[in-house]
Amino acid sequence: MDDQTFARLVAEEAKNRISPSQRSLLTSKENWERWRLNLVALLENLDRQIQFVEYSRGSDVARYESFGDEGLALAQKANASYDSRVTKISRFRFHVERRLNEVTKMIETGEMTQVDGWGTADFLKRGIAKHRELLNEYGLEETAIDRALWALLDGSWIFDDILPSEIL
Repeated sequence: MDDQTFARLVAEEAKNRISPSQRSLLTSKENWERWRLNLVALLENLDRQIQFVEYSRGSDVARYESFGDEGLALAQKANASYDSRVTKISRFRFHVERRLNEVTKMIETGEMTQVDGWGTADFLKRGIAKHRELLNEYGLEETAIDRALWALLDGSWIFDDILPSEIL
């Protein structure tokens, strides 16, 4: 995956807008440092955005105030708009910084930490795979419920398709 695509993936992950397969790509150990570097770059970009908004605020407010009384109302509206933009960027920055701390901890410890349930998801995936392995190892017959459980590993939900006659 090229750097630009990976950077977009990191930004989308911070917004919780990626698929499980994309999440798997990020959480693979060989991508942890690349992930960390992209989070640092994203934080720097967000800081530049805030600086630009504040610079624009100063310019606009000064210009509007030079218009007299009518300009004061425009300056107030502009300030409210800039406050909203800074708040939005700052909120996203908080999530990126939190994710950076989690990824840094993963790199330092060499272990996957629970990143919004990822640790639990990985644990459950391993459990489902082990379940399948044990059934095969001991020659046990698989059931419709077993197949539905294993389908989860492929991202498919087929529990609703199980007929009562297949359970008994």
